[in-house]
Amino acid sequence: MEHHQVDLPPQSATSRRTLLTSLLAGGALAAASPLLAGRASAAEGATTTTAPPKRDAKDNAIMNAALQRESQIVATYKLAVAAVTDKDDIAGLTLIHEHHVAYVQALTGFLGTEAGKPSTTPLATPSGSFNAIATQLAAIENATVDIHVNSLPQINGLDAAKLISSIITMEARHGAALAVVSGVAPLAAAGL
Repeated sequence: MEHHQVDLPPQSATSRRTLLTSLLAGGALAAASPLLAGRASAAEGATTTTAPPKRDAKDNAIMNAALQRESQIVATYKLAVAAVTDKDDIAGLTLIHEHHVAYVQALTGFLGTEAGKPSTTPLATPSGSFNAIATQLAAIENATVDIHVNSLPQINGLDAAKLISSIITMEARHGAALAVVSGVAPLAAAGL
């Protein structure tokens, strides 16, 4: 069995913010790279005619369910940000909140006129210490990853599968980062 050493930033007053930001930054680049690669190849082949991305109307229900879940997470993070007072905790949670806002926008853009109305009902009312709030949010992130992973086999179109997969990647990082800052050992947070 191979073991990997995990280097964490030193514990300080800003360690939660630093940890959240560093864990999520790599995931943002990983999530954006397929989009950037697609644009680069489109620019290179500008003289050739390519078909528009294949989408399947059968995916609309799954994508709308993802839109509803993500919009509820946005509402949940809005409450979580309001529940903390430390500026670093606010910054870390706001970063994740903004990711979920972007997911809502991406899903809405994907669905176009077929998009349902986003929900403003939060999934939870995070409260207590920052560690308690981070634990609650990590559980929501992990449950959402499971929901999205379970929806993948039902998706027909490649574009819908790519979008949901990119969201899964980031939400798994959110869950792990929140677990670590709430006090869970890094290897346990990674499921190892």
